[in-house]
Amino acid sequence: MSLKLSELWNMFVAERSIALCPTSLTSDYTQVGKWLVRCPIQDIEQARQIMIWVLGEKPVLSSRRVAMYVKTMFRWAAQEDVAILARNQLASFKMPKAPQKDGDIIVIPRNEVGLVLAALAAKQTYRNVDWSLYTELMLQTAMRTGEVRAMRWNDIKDGKVLIHSNFTLTHGIKNSTKTNKKRWVPLNGKCQAILNVLPQDDQYVFPWDRVAFQSYFRKKLKPLADVGILSHAYRPYDCRHTAISRWIEAGIPVPQAAAWAGNTAEVIFKHYCNTTQEYEMPEL
Repeated sequence: MSLKLSELWNMFVAERSIALCPTSLTSDYTQVGKWLVRCPIQDIEQARQIMIWVLGEKPVLSSRRVAMYVKTMFRWAAQEDVAILARNQLASFKMPKAPQKDGDIIVIPRNEVGLVLAALAAKQTYRNVDWSLYTELMLQTAMRTGEVRAMRWNDIKDGKVLIHSNFTLTHGIKNSTKTNKKRWVPLNGKCQAILNVLPQDDQYVFPWDRVAFQSYFRKKLKPLADVGILSHAYRPYDCRHTAISRWIEAGIPVPQAAAWAGNTAEVIFKHYCNTTQEYEMPEL
């Protein structure tokens, strides 16, 4: 009798747990496990049908994330030194294109930042975590969501933080950034104030559930956008756009902004930079 899907997942997690941080196991991997337990197709020989079921579930972003874990699991199970499966049935499985997103570089207006932070701080439902602090640090430093999650207390020195690792949704903590480049980012007064109120009882500054952050962010802000209180249903990544755009508008040289953000000047202009306020067309 072949292994059930949920049983294969438990074997996969058991091996991964050696290298994963505890938070990854209690957040991402636990959530994926719950999805796979309720999957109506438990026969691992029907891998492609399992993927079709996963990708048909809602919400779409969560289903795509779970699907990526499933692909990774089947690839692992078919490895020569694991050999649970004779072959990887998902080797040629093509993931559908990601949902169409707004291509605009969205910058949170100054008069809406306070509303965003207040909404995130209003009800601390996840272990009394204040997600507004996580968000404010992104707004001040342009750090990626995973970089904030991976930041350790010993990365902070002389008013700066060394960005050298990233918390990915599929593999937990990785000892490299998205662009494989380390960088130092200054911590201004607002960042220092945030750090001063956080407990230092863990090696990570924010030992919190990144998936919960992204979910809570959308849950709190989308209703405000639906009724017109906010201009957009902002995403966490818009905090990075906002920070970089404000640096440029404040007169920070583009090469310096690019160094802080961990990108090239060309990428900054193409993918991150936008105006942060309305301007009146001058008469020339």
